Amino acid sequence: VVIIYKYFGSFFMIFQTKEAKCIIKVLSMLAHKKSKYNEMFRETKVSHTTLQRALKELESKKLIKRDDIGHMKVDYLITDKGKKLLNKLNETKILVE
Repeated sequence: VVIIYKYFGSFFMIFQTKEAKCIIKVLSMLAHKKSKYNEMFRETKVSHTTLQRALKELESKKLIKRDDIGHMKVDYLITDKGKKLLNKLNETKILVE
């Protein structure tokens, strides 16, 4: 179990290690560019269930957002809140392996 705590406000998440790795990978990917589900699925190398759960959690915490770009096409983007969390994780050298 991995616990991620947000220093700048009330934010608290508890994940299984597999989900935490996926969340950090997704945030890192989206920090560089917007991405589609299939791209994230290939890069994270987790099950669809794990990725869907991670995306749902990130979206509910407003760390990422979905941008509907057309017929059944969605881009995922990191929010400012997501960038702040990723920076904090990087600053404190929290690595999940």
